Amino acid sequence: MIDIKELEFRIRSFPSDYMENFNYLWKWKIEAESKNTTHILESDLRKETYRRLRVILPRWQTYRNGENLNPLQTLKDSVDNISEAYSQLRTYTLLDFNEIPSEILETIWHELGRVKECEGRKSTTGHYSVISVCKPLLLIWGQTLAFDSYVRKHIPRSYSVPRYSSRWDLQQWIEVMREFCKHLRKDQESLDFMRKESERWYGKDSTVPYGRFLDIYYWKGP
Repeated sequence: MIDIKELEFRIRSFPSDYMENFNYLWKWKIEAESKNTTHILESDLRKETYRRLRVILPRWQTYRNGENLNPLQTLKDSVDNISEAYSQLRTYTLLDFNEIPSEILETIWHELGRVKECEGRKSTTGHYSVISVCKPLLLIWGQTLAFDSYVRKHIPRSYSVPRYSSRWDLQQWIEVMREFCKHLRKDQESLDFMRKESERWYGKDSTVPYGRFLDIYYWKGP
C-alpha cells in the first residue's frame, strides 16, 4: 500500500527538471490526441513525438553505457515500427494490464529494447535494458515505471523485482507489472489521489499516468 501523505510530499520534492520533461511531452500528447482521430505515433504527429523523445531521453541518461553508437537513429526507426502496437496499447492503463494482448507488449519490448543494443539488433535471448524500454514507454504511455536503479531498490521485495540487474526479459517485466496492477486495483485511496492529481495537472478527461506516480513514489524511497 502507498502512503498518500508520503506520495504527496515526494511529488512536491521531485526534481523539477524531470517533472518538466515528462509534462513537456505528456501535456502535448493529451492535447494532440484529444483534438485528433489519430495518435502521437501516426504519421502526422510521429515526427514531433520523436523530436521530443530525442530531447528528453538523453537527459534521462536512457542510453548511457549502451553498445549502440547511434541510439537515436535506431529510436527513430523503432518509433515508426511500434505505431500500430501503440495505437492499441494506449487504450489500456496499468489497471487493465492483464488484458493487454501479449503480441503488443512483445513488439514494443523488442523495438524499444534494441535501441541500446549493438547496431540496434534485437536480442536473441529477449533480454534488454529495462530502462531503454520503460523510459520512452513511460513518456508516451504513462503506465509503466522507468525501473532505474533508484526505483528498483526501493520497490518492496514482494514484487520480485531484479534489484541489481537492469537486463530483464519480457516475462520479468510483465510479472512485475501484473503485481503493480493487482495491488493498485485494491488501493482505492491511492487511485482517488492519483486521479485527482492527474486532473489538476493534465485536465479532467486526461488519461491518468499511474506508472508516472508510482515511479516518483519509488524513486524517492521505499
